[in-house]
Order: sequence, then C-alpha cells, then structure tokens
Amino acid sequence: MPKLNATHLPERLKEAIEQLEGGEEVEAKKNKTLLTAEQQQALEDAWNEQQELRKKHKPPKTEEEKQKIGWKDKREVRIQIYKQAYKQTQANLVDDIKELQRQREAKANRVFMDAWSEALAEGKDKWSATSAGNIAVTRAGFSPANSRVNKRDKEVFELEEHLRKQFEAEMTDEEREQLELLKEHEKAVIKRKK
Repeated sequence: MPKLNATHLPERLKEAIEQLEGGEEVEAKKNKTLLTAEQQQALEDAWNEQQELRKKHKPPKTEEEKQKIGWKDKREVRIQIYKQAYKQTQANLVDDIKELQRQREAKANRVFMDAWSEALAEGKDKWSATSAGNIAVTRAGFSPANSRVNKRDKEVFELEEHLRKQFEAEMTDEEREQLELLKEHEKAVIKRKK
C-alpha cells in the first residue's frame, strides 16, 4: 500500500474518528499508518497514564466520577489523539500541499533533464533535445513547462465545448447512456494508471 500523503491523510483520519465514535473497531495497525512517530508516542503515553489511573482508582460507577478523575477507555484515548492529529494535518495542509507540488516539479525537472541530456549526448541539436525532454515529461504523466495556452487556443477550446454541449443536447436517451458509459470507462482507465 502506498504511503499516505497530505491529500489523503485528513480524510483517512476523519474516517477513523467517525468509526471510533460510531462504536466500530479500528485496527491498531492504523495507528502507524495515520499517526506520526510523535503522535504514536503521545497515544502510548496517554494510555500509560490511564493505566496508572487504573492502578490508583477503582473503576468509576458514574459518568460524573469518570470526568472527575479523568478516566478514559482505550477508544476515548484513541479518539482524542486522532482528533489532535486531524487538527494538526488541517493546520499544515497548505504547507504539505506546497511540498508535494515542489516534489512533483522536481521529479518532472529530473525526467526532462535526463531525456534532454541523453538527446544531446546522442548528437541532437538543442531543439530536438528540448522536444525529447518534453516528450519524456509527458510520458511520465506531467505537463511540459512550456505548455501555455494562447488566445486562439482558448477560443478553440470554447468553441469545442460549445459544440460538445450542443451535440449532447441533441442526443437521444440511448446515445446519452452510451456517452456516460464511455466517460465512466475513461475515468476507470485513468484511475488504474495512477
């Protein structure tokens, strides 16, 4: 399973919190997946603190007594730590996404430079080498750095979108169903490639 990044982690933490609050069991191995080393240590420390409480006090009979001495079960301790982790990921989300973007750009640059250098080593001119670099970047799933859209391109895209909407409006129900199936298939293919 790939490592969770900043875009996945908040959602997964929220799901785990909802499961725990709903009374469902969440696997203990999710602690390692969803929590950082510091957060895992905080979870362990909080549970050890509860263990000490259990040695000093008898189990409380009422909710009031529970609140008074700070008694929590394992689920409540996990919910508390998961909520803290969720708040922390939300606070750092923008910085984490910027870091992911920087890593993505660095990887794209590395792919471009490798292909560009290889093309120059083969004796190609700089334009062919640049083209080879852009092709390698595109094959690797990135968009080339010089892929700018000019005014004419925007007009063509708008015209294509207008025509597409017009054609879709004139379709029969069967044609619309076929189009939806095609779109779902394309999404599935893209998802598999990722």
